[in-house]
Amino acid sequence: MAKKIDHLRRNLLAVAGLAAVGFGVFRQAKKEAPVLLRPPGALTESVFLAACIRCGLCVEACPYDTLMLASAGQGAAYATPYLVAREVPCYLCQQQEELLCTRVCPSGALSPVIPATYEDILEQVDMGVAEINKETCLAWNDVVCRACWHACPYPNEAIVLDIMGRPEVYDDMCVGCGLCDHACLAEPSAITVNPARRA
Repeated sequence: MAKKIDHLRRNLLAVAGLAAVGFGVFRQAKKEAPVLLRPPGALTESVFLAACIRCGLCVEACPYDTLMLASAGQGAAYATPYLVAREVPCYLCQQQEELLCTRVCPSGALSPVIPATYEDILEQVDMGVAEINKETCLAWNDVVCRACWHACPYPNEAIVLDIMGRPEVYDDMCVGCGLCDHACLAEPSAITVNPARRA
């Protein structure tokens, strides 16, 4: 009987140990989960996750194949739209009358963006803010490069070159489209787009 109790105790301790390890891994994975860059018009993250019905219509509507759906490994974000600017940035539906992903969203998770001018996009879109790593940026290391400035839809507003030709990002003018990240000649990119208002 004592042996059975001993054996049971060891099994319970083993299970408890495994559970503790599993919980620790879960917490670590949750802590390290990447913050996703959402399409234009996205609500704040918690509200967006609640509002998005995971229909994928925004992904289908994007004429540039920018958007993709999050995988099951991304937890609560599963099947919600996001983009990786380095691979395919948001082109802000150039030549279109409105941003198509926001037009087709049936739930309001993406607020409609109907620009008459690029200035309207600047007022209505806040996907994130680009950040330049001056340690790896070519222009900040004495190499002539204006790739990000040329790619930016708001040159001299969102990205401004200083007297030495080095780029600076003006946070209040940057919409987070990622065109600069995509164009960056450094590898890996010297530009990161930090998603906006993600809670």
